[in-house]
Amino acid sequence: MSILSTSKLTRCKNLFNQSVVSSLCASLLLSGFIAVQASAATLTVTDNLIVRDVDDKTVDHGFLSKKQQLELTPGQHSLVIKYKDVFEDIDFAEDRLVTSDYFVVRFNVTTQQKLLLSTTEINNLAAAERFVSSPELTLRDEHKQELVLALQKLDDYKLAQQVAKVVTSLSAPAAISHLNNDNINENTANPITDDQTFSEQVIKNADTVAMLKYWWQKASADEKNKFLDFMSKNKALN
Repeated sequence: MSILSTSKLTRCKNLFNQSVVSSLCASLLLSGFIAVQASAATLTVTDNLIVRDVDDKTVDHGFLSKKQQLELTPGQHSLVIKYKDVFEDIDFAEDRLVTSDYFVVRFNVTTQQKLLLSTTEINNLAAAERFVSSPELTLRDEHKQELVLALQKLDDYKLAQQVAKVVTSLSAPAAISHLNNDNINENTANPITDDQTFSEQVIKNADTVAMLKYWWQKASADEKNKFLDFMSKNKALN
């Protein structure tokens, strides 16, 4: 075989190898893109619900429009939403705008690909006003299966975030080291345990009223009764 023929053969083999590698890379990229797309769930929200935040990020609704579809990855999600609709007021022969306060919807996405978040059936003004006072929502997947969700007042949600933020910041390694050093320097004669120091710092750094509300909501009925009994006795002593 001539040198020229050998050279051509080599170039052909190189081109073939490069083509194979390029094809494999393209296939991997495409399959990765498809996998990402497949793992995301499309959440559709009915027109009478307005989404303000998704996972503590403001939703961009655009100019004079409402965003009624959202892409959600697997995991826990929280939506800040409100109810808004118009109904005829028969008594006054006029339309009435019914709007709720913002509240929070929390749920978990796993393998679902399509989700629908909707209100209970609301077909008149009285039903709308009942919903505003006590919201009820339903979350269903592409198979019409109902998923578990939790509703929470926006103030309660923010309160829990504040408490979590204080606890997280104080549980960071740097903060723990600083607290331990302060504990050694200031309480050598009467040392305090790490748990005690941590609890004291949480109370010191958190809003007292917010913490009271938070723990009241967390308390059981029996614990609330005991606390009320304590408050009653304490008031009598003062």
